[in-house]
Amino acid sequence: MENENSKHEEQDRLSVTYLSAKELKHFEQLLLKKREEVLRDLEILKSSFSDENEEDSVNSSYSMHMADHGTETMDREQRFLFISRDEKYLSYIDKALERIKNKTYGICAISGKPIPKARLEAVPHTGVRIEYKKRS
Repeated sequence: MENENSKHEEQDRLSVTYLSAKELKHFEQLLLKKREEVLRDLEILKSSFSDENEEDSVNSSYSMHMADHGTETMDREQRFLFISRDEKYLSYIDKALERIKNKTYGICAISGKPIPKARLEAVPHTGVRIEYKKRS
C-alpha cells in the first residue's frame, strides 16, 4: 500500500508549469515591478550611507553626545538589516524569474504539486505551497 501511495505521489508531481504563457507573462511583469522597487529602495539605503559619511567628516570637529552616537549607531545597524533583507528578497525574485524562464514557475519545490494562483498573486516569488511554508 505504501509503495502504491509513493507511485501515486510521483505521478502527481509536475515537471512543467501548469500556467499558460499569458499567466507566466503576468507573473513575470509582477516580479519585474517588485524587483525594480527593491532596487530603488536599495539604492536609497546605500546612498544614505555615503551621505552619512560626508556628514561625519564635516561634523568631526564637534563632540557628539553619547546618546546621539548610540542613536546614530542603531540607525546605521537598522539600515544594514534593511539592506540585507532587501538583497535576500531580490534573490528570491531572481530565482522566481529563473523558474518562469525554465517553465517550472508555479510548481512546489517540495511536493511537485501546483502552487495555487491565489498564493502566487499574494507572494509571486514563492517556490512552495503554503502547507510547506508553515513547516519551516
